Amino acid sequence: MQSDRVGQRLKDQVAVVAGGAGGIGCAIAARLVAEGAKLAVLDIDVGRMRSLTAAGMYGMEPLCLEVDITQAEQLEAAARQVGDRLRRIDVLVNSAGISGRPLGDGPVDVCPEDAWYQVINTNLTGVYLTCKYFIPLFNPAGGSIIHLASDDALIGPKPPHDTHAYCASKGGVIALTKAMAISYAPRRIRVNAIAPGWVMTPMTQDLTNDPAVWREIVERHPLGRAGTPEDIAAAAAYLAAPEASFVTGVVLPVEGGATVW
Repeated sequence: MQSDRVGQRLKDQVAVVAGGAGGIGCAIAARLVAEGAKLAVLDIDVGRMRSLTAAGMYGMEPLCLEVDITQAEQLEAAARQVGDRLRRIDVLVNSAGISGRPLGDGPVDVCPEDAWYQVINTNLTGVYLTCKYFIPLFNPAGGSIIHLASDDALIGPKPPHDTHAYCASKGGVIALTKAMAISYAPRRIRVNAIAPGWVMTPMTQDLTNDPAVWREIVERHPLGRAGTPEDIAAAAAYLAAPEASFVTGVVLPVEGGATVW
């Protein structure tokens, strides 16, 4: 359920959400629609996009495109379709990503090489490719790009959650955010990142299934709870909105204080 404070801050704007079928991505997409945006969703999970569309999560007549963000030709084709259908974009959200845990990600001496390459390719190269093909569609008046990083890239996670490929990929996203903020400021395209803490999504389902493990994770947050996708969506809505028109190059931690102590 959306907050009563949701308004129409993005009325008549066009938003593209890469990874919009995921837990956080879906919440961001729904929030941007609630703020008045027209929506295009990119995701590899066609079935999930169809069910979310049927449930009304994406608003009226969203453009849903099956895209693997690691494949340049798919992103190029998707950008062409968005340009033909929606003409321009005002907001680009890069929320697509994977966890390295199912792949055996861990400290560098035990992380399998294929896991390293897959995580980096999806979480970092995928952001580069999405931006490469969608930035040309931006409104000449400017707009907002929002990357999803992680608080793991701000402070090293404690074992057994020390997944180094994931940390490196999200650290790369933070560095890319700052570099892009400088390069695209003359075009009035603001580039910011959100660094979530532990959020209850399908990506963390393996941890929430173990009460003892999840309790230990929750206790890492001074506010006494893990995050929700809606927490991250609220931050994304702010960064996309006119209120953040003087904000660029920022990495916004949304992690219940986990990086403070």
